[in-house]
Amino acid sequence: MKPLNLCTGCRRSIFGTAWSRRAFSSTPRVRQHASTETRPPRGPRPNMTQWIAQRRLQNARVAGAIFSDPHIAPPVIKEGEGVAYFEEHVEEWTKDPKAKQLLLDFGILEKDRDMLLEAYAKAVGSKELSKEPELYQLDRFSEQHFHRFNISVLYCNIFFTWATHPSQRTFLLESLGVEPSTLAHMEKLVEATDRTYMAEEHPVARCLHRKVIMHVGPTNSGKTYHALRALAAASNGVYAGPLRLLAHEIWERLNLGQIAPKGAEDPSFTGTDITDCIDSLPHAAAIKKFGNPKYARLCNMKTGEEQKYVTQDAPLLSCTVEMMPYNYVYDVAVVDEIQMISDTQRGGAWTSAVVGMPAKELHLCGEETAVPVVENLLKGTGDELVINRYERLTPLKVEENSLEGSWANVQKGDCVVAFSRGAIFGIKKKIEAETGLRCAVIYGRLPPEIRSEQAALFNDPDSGYDVLVGSDAIGMGLNLKIRRVVFDALSKMRSGGGLEPLSVSQVKQIAGRAGRFGMQSADEAPGGFVTCLHDIDMDYLFECLATPFSSLDFARIRFDTDSFTKVSQALPEGATTATIIQAHQYVSALPPKLRYHDQELANLPVYDFIDEFGGKLNMAEKVMHIVAPVSWRDPTTVDALKRFMKDSWTRSYVDIGACLKSTAFYDSLVTVERAREAGHALRNPSILLSNMEGLHKAVILYIWMSFRMPVLYSQYDVAADLKERLERALQWSLEKLSDGAKAEHASNRGDRHQMARALKDIVEGRAEWAKVIEQRKGAWTASTGADVGRADRGSRPYIPATTKLAVKLGALTVKGGTSSEP
Repeated sequence: MKPLNLCTGCRRSIFGTAWSRRAFSSTPRVRQHASTETRPPRGPRPNMTQWIAQRRLQNARVAGAIFSDPHIAPPVIKEGEGVAYFEEHVEEWTKDPKAKQLLLDFGILEKDRDMLLEAYAKAVGSKELSKEPELYQLDRFSEQHFHRFNISVLYCNIFFTWATHPSQRTFLLESLGVEPSTLAHMEKLVEATDRTYMAEEHPVARCLHRKVIMHVGPTNSGKTYHALRALAAASNGVYAGPLRLLAHEIWERLNLGQIAPKGAEDPSFTGTDITDCIDSLPHAAAIKKFGNPKYARLCNMKTGEEQKYVTQDAPLLSCTVEMMPYNYVYDVAVVDEIQMISDTQRGGAWTSAVVGMPAKELHLCGEETAVPVVENLLKGTGDELVINRYERLTPLKVEENSLEGSWANVQKGDCVVAFSRGAIFGIKKKIEAETGLRCAVIYGRLPPEIRSEQAALFNDPDSGYDVLVGSDAIGMGLNLKIRRVVFDALSKMRSGGGLEPLSVSQVKQIAGRAGRFGMQSADEAPGGFVTCLHDIDMDYLFECLATPFSSLDFARIRFDTDSFTKVSQALPEGATTATIIQAHQYVSALPPKLRYHDQELANLPVYDFIDEFGGKLNMAEKVMHIVAPVSWRDPTTVDALKRFMKDSWTRSYVDIGACLKSTAFYDSLVTVERAREAGHALRNPSILLSNMEGLHKAVILYIWMSFRMPVLYSQYDVAADLKERLERALQWSLEKLSDGAKAEHASNRGDRHQMARALKDIVEGRAEWAKVIEQRKGAWTASTGADVGRADRGSRPYIPATTKLAVKLGALTVKGGTSSEP
């Protein structure tokens, strides 16, 4: 038998990547991973650093994207076993080539490094360090770890603490013979990275006796509402949320007077500071139509990608957490979603807000899980802490049954939650094909403006969009009229690779979006429902919603320009960006329950990319590019940043047109705009959407840079116009996706009915094939796009295989043909 000749895509889809190249084989092909290039000796040598960086960057590049290092699961260390693990595995760390090379990169001489590591292993093995567990914070080994390198960080951190402790100085210099310059260098590095007294980094906040009020409770409990009322009544204040959507929503509600200030129910309340001059405001008509003139306040908005100024001296500000101002004392500050203080990528922004926000009254809104962490951070600051707890305003019920694996069971008002862009569009297509209901979509890669428009379509009962399909992006930032939440699955891909189950907090956050208070229509009972697509996930869903919140293990901290500069000066000259970041993590002394972002160590290829293409960036500019909103897994954004950097070398400004208009992603925008003008349907709409989403991220990156480097990134207006074009094209493309699916559903339904009647007539002997084909030819041709009577299929007439009735009736003999049609 001749082997099948399959293309690469089909071969991978059917057999996976391990099968032979040109034809099917019953034996998997052994994959060779060995590189043909000559590799330097494995021993730790100074010249290894550059080679490691090159290999890391080379391995991370996939179609232009920069992927983080792969996730490696940490060891499971039970509570109370941390010290034993520390003593048992110390020699593994001291002999690890990567650890040895890292110490060389930090500037420790090879001879002294080997002596220090040997002495360190002996001291740990003799239980010398175990006698002072508080000094070395050995309980950290029993805490939750997310990556294998967390263990290496602990060993290295304890190593520097031990080597630089005054009690070890005589032993290391006289008995061991370590060079004094080596110890002096290590002490300098420890001092540069030391952040034990992080609260003192915010002198303005330390000059205040702040009142910190925590509003904690489940989703839909009204906790944020009470904090916003205090903000609306303040003479000046700031709101900080995790998303630009949230910042925009609060900005709009405050300006329109949709938030009643605290004390507004008092009969003596006559209005806010602008009530008497409402008519002089440019948005006076909007206030009278959508809000209450007695509650309106002037508020500006500031996010990383957008700034809106109602007036230059507006007393209120709405912003994202990363954009909070720390150089001005406010009467009231509100920080939303405080549980994100433990987020592995952004948690440091919340930590800085809790410790350093200069506000007389600081309101923290979020989950109960954050209470112990906040209490620990505020110890020793002199601030007063008040905790207000809230209960859910509407009931949430888990349905007894799942959807039994069928999207046909989806109903109006449902929100289906999936965790990949491909799954979201696949589910949307299936629901629209099987139910005829149109689906709005919301996912993280979609621009916030489009998410808001999709949410508005879903909330509007007359829009025709009755179902929402989205990712965990629906968990915060949008008010949605969701009756029931349906989980496609209860696991998702982790950033470093591999699947991980949703946490209890994530399940509760998403499920809590159902039955939001005040969003039901008059004929609906208050409350929401939650279920899963498959029965296999129901037990875990019940378990998560019944499990009480567990406290967060620690808060996160981030480096800044000052610490980056100090550490770089303490390292050897010419240290790479990756080495500077690693020094923060591996050397720094931190307070208990405080950790750097794990993602910083997983992003080492990113720092190599910045070193390679960043030219002569100074320290502040390097930090700016590290924290920039770059989706490193997206080839479009990475390519755009590379073009921006190269353009900055050759001219005095970055020309966004020259950088982006020559790309294939810009061509996708032009294609969609032409199709919209001509009224044509889109071919490959999903690919066009993906390209435009990537281009939108590149434009947002340019705008973000323009706020921080306005001389170099000077074409803000051009970028803003391009952003608006992209958002119009994206929204139109999403609408066309639903229009096409609805038309296909109607067409297929009519086609099935016609086929059913025709086949029934044939089976019962009331008609012959030839007459049926002639009668139905026009309808079938219109619905299937095929020539029903074409003769290239031999003597057998072509019959669209779109009817379930044919399967139920069994084999049908084709009159005038040579074969049977099932």
